[in-house]
Amino acid sequence: MASFSQFGKNMKRRASDAERNVDKVIREVALIADRELVLQTPVDTGRARSNWIVTIGRPSTEVISPYSPGSKGSSGSENANAAIAQGSLVIAQRRSGEDISISNNVPYIGLLNQGSSAQAPAQFVQAAVQRAVAAVRKARVL
Repeated sequence: MASFSQFGKNMKRRASDAERNVDKVIREVALIADRELVLQTPVDTGRARSNWIVTIGRPSTEVISPYSPGSKGSSGSENANAAIAQGSLVIAQRRSGEDISISNNVPYIGLLNQGSSAQAPAQFVQAAVQRAVAAVRKARVL
């Protein structure tokens, strides 16, 4: 028969395991959302794709230059790789309980999301978030 002391230790261990698993799921979902947002963003100069910026705590308010400037989509994969790498680095540094923000502040991101580019369907941002939510639903926390 287990003692109350042993029971308490087991419960603390399970709580710690659960917290680690939840943190792992949060990071995985953020990685999926970031990757989906970046890859679904239409490319002309690479500016919009480069500006998916992941931060811990507060959302970014900055607009950056393309990681690899180009024209007519010529730098799409370079900008995607750099933006995803930036996000992955930040997400890996997240501590338990910290919020992850993924933002894009180019003035025309809303127009792109409304379907102004033939390269991406309207509402591609919402679709990316839905794919991340679906990943949460599939995740096994315990």
